[in-house]
Amino acid sequence: MAGWDKRKAMGKNKDKIQQKYTESDRTLVIGCICSVAFILCIAAGSMLFFRESMQRSERLLENTDAEAYDAYYVMISSDRSSAFWRSVYESAREEGRKKGVYVEMLGDNLSTDYSREDLLGIAIASNVDGIILEGDESGITAEYLETADEKGIPVVTVLKDNSQGIRKSFVGVSNYNLGREYGRQVLSITDKEVKDVLVLMSADAQDSGQNIIFSGIQETLEQDGGGIRVRTAAVENKGAFDAEESIRHMFLETELPDVVICLEELFTSCTYQAVVDYNLVGEMDIIGFYDSETILKAIERNVVRSTISIDTQEMGQYCVQALNEYRSNGYVSEYFGVGTNLITTQNVREYLGGGAYEQNP
Repeated sequence: MAGWDKRKAMGKNKDKIQQKYTESDRTLVIGCICSVAFILCIAAGSMLFFRESMQRSERLLENTDAEAYDAYYVMISSDRSSAFWRSVYESAREEGRKKGVYVEMLGDNLSTDYSREDLLGIAIASNVDGIILEGDESGITAEYLETADEKGIPVVTVLKDNSQGIRKSFVGVSNYNLGREYGRQVLSITDKEVKDVLVLMSADAQDSGQNIIFSGIQETLEQDGGGIRVRTAAVENKGAFDAEESIRHMFLETELPDVVICLEELFTSCTYQAVVDYNLVGEMDIIGFYDSETILKAIERNVVRSTISIDTQEMGQYCVQALNEYRSNGYVSEYFGVGTNLITTQNVREYLGGGAYEQNP
């Protein structure tokens, strides 16, 4: 009798265990189904938004007097909000308006902050007539350029190139010559002995152009034979906050140089602000990039010694001209050289006052 009761109890326990595992399996299955459904909803939402973005681009010409425009070009850059890229875009848009082409800074009208690669994919999927792209040397960008070429969409790279990709033309400056000019600016400092130069470079490993600039700086200073040490520091450039924190950390943790060379507009502004905040004005010289109002005023106040500015008006015009030429003739020059301008305390008032640019020989 006791054995029977024991077997009966074991049977009940077995039933409970089976019931428990059945409920657990059911919960697991329901959880998996909910997870899959959630992922599908996200994917569907993303596809709908992507389609909406493309349709918005396609409707753009219809809502802006489409009869006045013969083509639709988009510009894609890493930092749409910077003064440099806004200036290039405004020039390209004005040149396009004169030539019957609508030029849009892709991403301005989208609520989501897409990466440069994502925007390039959107432009290709939207079947635009031409793309103006701030390039890089990544394999992903090269693959997108190949896709654009297969679809018959010409791409012009600007400021930074992708030498391995199928782009039709590159609009920019000679990085080596730019480096040589930075080097000459260091050598022009005669009011103190310069022994240590720090070059702020982007932490983006895909930007190979800055390595060429550095070579030009190094060779120019080595030819002088003054024994000037040239070193580099990597700066995060994913946003203004990251760049500012990176530069401030450098000022606190590393040996302060005699001269800081900034290869980007953002680096110049952040370095200028750090020098002011840490009461280092006069202890180091800053040689910057571009001619934003902040940088020009810093030169006027003798906080920034000089800056090298690229002619953004010419750059924007050349981008549109290159695309138009390729679409009309089926070929175009592979390189459009853009002029540079050296701004110092001697001529900064011309720029602050809206004076004409004086291009370097």
